[in-house]
Amino acid sequence: MKKREIFQREYWTGDSKDGVILSGDGYHFFRMDENGDIYEAYELYESDDGDEVVTPMPELQNLNWFKDLGFDSFEILDRIQKSEFLRVKCFMENKN
Repeated sequence: MKKREIFQREYWTGDSKDGVILSGDGYHFFRMDENGDIYEAYELYESDDGDEVVTPMPELQNLNWFKDLGFDSFEILDRIQKSEFLRVKCFMENKN
C-alpha cells in the first residue's frame, strides 16, 4: 500500500544551518509520509533586511520523525499545502 505524502512546517529559533543568522527565527519544511519518514527537508529564514534564505537539509532525508528524531507526535508541526512546500523548494532551486 502506498504511503500518503504529507507536508509539514516546523517553527524554530536559534542559529541558522549556514551560520549566517544567530539567534534568529525560521522554519523547517518537510515532505514526509504519515509514518514520519522524511523525503525532503529545507530550512527557511528571513534576514534582517527581509530577504528569504533557503538551505537544503539532506542530513534529514531518509530519517524518521519518530524513530530517528525521537518525537512522539506531529504536534509541533503545522500541516501545510504542497504548494507552500514547493514554493520554498523552487525558491532554493532558482537561487542556484
